[in-house]
Amino acid sequence: MKTIYLLRHAQALSAGSGGGDFERKLSPKGLEDALALGHTLKKQDHVPSLILCSAAHRTKSTCERLLAGLEQDIPTRDMKEIYSAGGGELFALLQSVDDDVSSAMIIGHNPIIYELAVKLSAQGADHLFSKLAQGYAPASLSIIESNIEHWADLNPNRCTLKMLMNPMDYNAPERPTRWM
Repeated sequence: MKTIYLLRHAQALSAGSGGGDFERKLSPKGLEDALALGHTLKKQDHVPSLILCSAAHRTKSTCERLLAGLEQDIPTRDMKEIYSAGGGELFALLQSVDDDVSSAMIIGHNPIIYELAVKLSAQGADHLFSKLAQGYAPASLSIIESNIEHWADLNPNRCTLKMLMNPMDYNAPERPTRWM
């Protein structure tokens, strides 16, 4: 069994502050959400064995805060190619993971990370599909299991969406002030 974690980077600031899209920083909410996600994953014992992270500033910051919340060192590879990769390239990246790795996380960007989550969600509970159909907000995470021994055998038809979380699931405000 292999487990795939697909994480969209947390909320980022606009590119207007200089440096362009690649250098965008996380917003204060994004920093908070990434840390909260790490705490949540630690509590639920969902800890990836390997993290493959886009080399963009906002994805690397998401990863750093996630790791702080997990309170663990996890082998992490910053990969510039994830920034501009298509869904097929990310799929091939997963297929190339060493078989000793039981679970791998990709921290990437929309729309591609969302498209890959949809592609790899051939099976799962109806409520998860309904939630997935609503989109992939910043700091959304899909947890997908595949009944395979070798990453090279990864096939969407053998994948099951087990969990889908966004910040409203793990870092919602105590009071929904936007409705008051």
